[in-house]
Amino acid sequence: MNAIHAGITIGVTELRESPTRILKRAEDEDKAVAILNHNKPAGYIISPKMMEAMLDSIADRIAENRAKARLSTLGKARKVKLDEL
Repeated sequence: MNAIHAGITIGVTELRESPTRILKRAEDEDKAVAILNHNKPAGYIISPKMMEAMLDSIADRIAENRAKARLSTLGKARKVKLDEL
């Protein structure tokens, strides 16, 4: 069985009948909505606020990984005087 990573679940039929209400609910409750098809997750709806938070988290992780990679090359650095640049 597939894991459902959402605080709210709805069926495809419910989404088809009232998409605006589902979008508003996701935004108002600030939770992901899992759309189920035959009791399996077929997709998710998230609020713009949640999407922004997810993208920020991904960007932070990428920056952290780059910083860690650069730290490993710190021993190769050398001092230079300003007029040498």
